[in-house]
Amino acid sequence: SSVLASGQIRPLASAMARSGRGLLLVGLALGALALCGSSISAFISPPKTGIAAGNAGIGERALSTQLALSTVAETQTSDNWALRTVGLAAIAATAAWVRRRPQSFVGRASACCSERSVANASRIALAASNTVELPNGAICDPNTIMGYRFFVPKLYNMCKSLGMTPGLMLPSIGFCADENQGYPTMLILKHFGTYPFNHGYLGGILALDRHGPHAAHGEDMVIFCAPHVGYDPDAKEFGNYRRIQVADPTAQFSTCCGKMAGVLAPYQDQYKKTLNRIKVRLEGGKVLISLSDSISREASQGRGIILKYDKLLAEGGLDAVLYNESTSKVYQASDRFAATVREALAGERAPSSAKSLVAGKLPVKRLWRKLSEPVFKKVFTRSMFYFQAPSLEGEANRLERSLLPHMPYILNGPWKPELMAAMICCQSEFGRTVHSVEYEPSYKGKNLIIVSGVNIDISPKAGDEGTFPSSKFLPWAAYLQLADGTRRVLEQAEFVERLNAESEENEDAINIEKGVSDLFENTPSKVAFYENA
Repeated sequence: SSVLASGQIRPLASAMARSGRGLLLVGLALGALALCGSSISAFISPPKTGIAAGNAGIGERALSTQLALSTVAETQTSDNWALRTVGLAAIAATAAWVRRRPQSFVGRASACCSERSVANASRIALAASNTVELPNGAICDPNTIMGYRFFVPKLYNMCKSLGMTPGLMLPSIGFCADENQGYPTMLILKHFGTYPFNHGYLGGILALDRHGPHAAHGEDMVIFCAPHVGYDPDAKEFGNYRRIQVADPTAQFSTCCGKMAGVLAPYQDQYKKTLNRIKVRLEGGKVLISLSDSISREASQGRGIILKYDKLLAEGGLDAVLYNESTSKVYQASDRFAATVREALAGERAPSSAKSLVAGKLPVKRLWRKLSEPVFKKVFTRSMFYFQAPSLEGEANRLERSLLPHMPYILNGPWKPELMAAMICCQSEFGRTVHSVEYEPSYKGKNLIIVSGVNIDISPKAGDEGTFPSSKFLPWAAYLQLADGTRRVLEQAEFVERLNAESEENEDAINIEKGVSDLFENTPSKVAFYENA
């Protein structure tokens, strides 16, 4: 850590790479993580003492660490694996807090670092600003999406570089059953030279009890773990897909993934109803909350949305009722919730005194306001509620079971719920699958790679009946379990880097059309009891 802070990471990493001291390299990478984590406060609130006049308020420790991070960024242009590993560790550790203040990070680098380091600091800040936090880890830079026609040949070449043998690789797909998953499947057939085994259930859930049959059918194994989501390029909206086989043009758009949407629907409905059942208003210096009686009634039945009253209500919670109304109870809001309500209302354009009275009623700001109104969009946050559901046992309920703990994030997140759910499912299934193969005897002694991401199905335009469906892939992570004993996870940044380093040309790709035509030209094998086969 002290070496990292002093900015000497590059020469030390180079020396370690030459000497082959892998364990020390791991220690340095962990040291980078530890230092970056402990130095957050130094960047955000630099010390007030020991500040050089020309460094614009940057403390010595913050200055040296910042210089080290900029130097680490330079390692990403190197071909040396040791340098890249250390650099990735440090960048991953800094992403969370650089994202909060990207311009400040670049500005401070400009005050003390070389031109090249400043450019690299800008690159770190850009990548960090494109990082979206999810419950099981951050999706870094969604711009890493690649078309399947590029992704599959690059993955095939990556498998070869890992020691897998052409002609002996057996892919398996953990895809949903939707018809728009055919294009990715055909490209896998083209580049891997065989139709893939099937590991998938509806919604992109993986059938982990199929490992044995999959492993028995090949030597080198590849598992694709990819839930999917539709995308309408005209509306620039996730969650919908045009089914051109539907005769009525007005009914062609439907949900995608339909299974995912079906799981989300009752929770979305409950969420919207709850926002209509919670009302707020200003009264004097207080913010009052009106809670519909139906909310507590449904909660007592052990299902539906459950509010975290300690975050919504003032001291005393549900016992501190101010007064009853015919279908609700009124409470005083907690200080924090009240502050967000006031801030939201202050953002509205103040009505004129003439318009503030509606048919002789009270001024607008003294009327009850529903939390479903757009002005309160950021008031009711995902930390204020969760969901309960009846028993969700069994494989048929696995998708809902995996999404349930994250439902507040899905419904209250930055993207459409269908996209949020697909990414969370992708993360959850990847972790579950990796843990299932670690001690799976059928894969012992074999080369295995698990690749995880989200399939994004591009909806065809109206009238494009002859256009072949298209899909893109958003990479998440990969897991390597090789015959030589290697076992490691490639996190998103490294996985994408490895893919991009491979050629998109595949010399082993098969000609599918020729293969099919050969079936008709060659003498067919006959089945003994059916002469015309």
